[in-house]
Amino acid sequence: MDKTQIFKELISMQQIIINPFPSKDTAKMQKDFKRKFSKEDCLNADLNTYWMNISGCLSYVLRGNQSKIPQGQIDWLKLSFFDIFGQYQFLEENISNYPTFYDEYMNNEKTRKLLLEYLSFN
Repeated sequence: MDKTQIFKELISMQQIIINPFPSKDTAKMQKDFKRKFSKEDCLNADLNTYWMNISGCLSYVLRGNQSKIPQGQIDWLKLSFFDIFGQYQFLEENISNYPTFYDEYMNNEKTRKLLLEYLSFN
């Protein structure tokens, strides 16, 4: 894809990733894997932080301000949620069992990868 095609795809992804947070699925995950979560883990907060980084970077790009994205945010874009928050890696192979969460996760992953591809043109 060229840069223009990626930009158009990012515009459409903006509408797709603005869904409500999949809290019912994350609550079910936490119940189903209760023994694997530590007291310090806060899955919803960690997911929200990660996905907000993707949304924030998307906002910069769609406004033509990609050069203003802080390097720390770009560094996070280069890593998956499970790379950054390794304590949840046990969930990665099970996320397809939680359809709403899976859809949100995959849409954010698609957006993240498109952003990286778009930023590689600069």
